[in-house]
Amino acid sequence: MQCKYHPDRKAEYFCSTCHAPLCEECAEELSPGVFTCFQCAMVRQISEVGSKLSEKRSKAEEKKRRKRWGPFQYFLVVSSVLIVVMWGVILLGGQPAPASKVNLAKGGRVLLFMVDAAIKRYAHYEGHRYPESLSELVPRYLAFKGPERAYLNQLSYRKDPVKGYRLTLLYPKKGEMNLILTARGIEYHSSAGGGAQ
Repeated sequence: MQCKYHPDRKAEYFCSTCHAPLCEECAEELSPGVFTCFQCAMVRQISEVGSKLSEKRSKAEEKKRRKRWGPFQYFLVVSSVLIVVMWGVILLGGQPAPASKVNLAKGGRVLLFMVDAAIKRYAHYEGHRYPESLSELVPRYLAFKGPERAYLNQLSYRKDPVKGYRLTLLYPKKGEMNLILTARGIEYHSSAGGGAQ
């Protein structure tokens, strides 16, 4: 039998992979008594290198997967879950806001301070001007409905060139200090049962 790669030479070995007859020069010994041709040896070596590379890649990817979840990622997940739960409680559960128990018909200081806050909002949004009358505050700055506008009749309001405006109760209770609210603050006067001074 002749060598597959050198037809003029006699074959002394057989390739263990492709079983081709090989001469002494073409045969490569893998292990004692096991020979292979040059082409099969090269294919085997390339496949071994490729399998080693794929093993290294799979190990590197596995390390990446394990390494990806550090303390910061766990913190992010926990905080995100807490935020979602909090919003769920706010939007879907919980107690409704308590209804207002203030009776504006009785007026008093609650109404006075509520209207004062509305006047300050008016001045902020209208270029530091004050309204000519309290009715200009409704409905944009005071959420009073039709019959509630009459509550404004319990207050005395006028623009003041020095202090901006003066707002007070028209009929303060006897024995209480009469509060006069201005753009610069609060003035206190003893009440004699009369209105603004």
